[in-house]
Amino acid sequence: MMELKYLYDKILIKDKTITLLDRFVLDFTKLIKPYRHVIVSGYVAIFFGRARGTEDIGVLVEHMGKSQFSSFYSLVLKHDYYFLNPENEAGLYEMLCDGLGIRIAKKDTIIPNIEMKFTKDDFDEFSLSHRVEIDFDNEKLFFAPIEIQIPYKLYLGSDKDIEDAIFLWDIFNEKLDKTLLKRFMNELKVNGDIYGIIV
Repeated sequence: MMELKYLYDKILIKDKTITLLDRFVLDFTKLIKPYRHVIVSGYVAIFFGRARGTEDIGVLVEHMGKSQFSSFYSLVLKHDYYFLNPENEAGLYEMLCDGLGIRIAKKDTIIPNIEMKFTKDDFDEFSLSHRVEIDFDNEKLFFAPIEIQIPYKLYLGSDKDIEDAIFLWDIFNEKLDKTLLKRFMNELKVNGDIYGIIV
């Protein structure tokens, strides 16, 4: 059974079963390692054991210049990935600069895929600058803080997102910075009381 040790900016994990989805994410994050990035949204709950599927993995990346993106674009293609969007390199870069996501998958597949975006607001910047290091099985990933994941999931409001928020709360509630969690609850104007998320 997976064991978690939660520190403020790091989560140490023992005995995690590495799934095919985990391997997909790990392989992609090795490509994006030179660029400051953070994983957000549904995959975070799935990683910690929530039993549901997902089509995409949300990845936020700090803004790249054109030449940086060109290098990244070439690297993606070189390692047998492709972009699901029909745009060329310039079009993809323009989408990112406009705050839109671009999707990346392994060749000859559609699912799962990475939905990559540049950081665009204070929530994104906080997620990136306060990212949590996840250490397991000699591997490493970076997740947005749980204190922002839970309020954001409540803000999104679908049944799936609310269930993700409850799942993360149930695992981490004794370890969370409740002041920080309440701050983001207030900023996103959400309340978790009816779901047992009480701060």
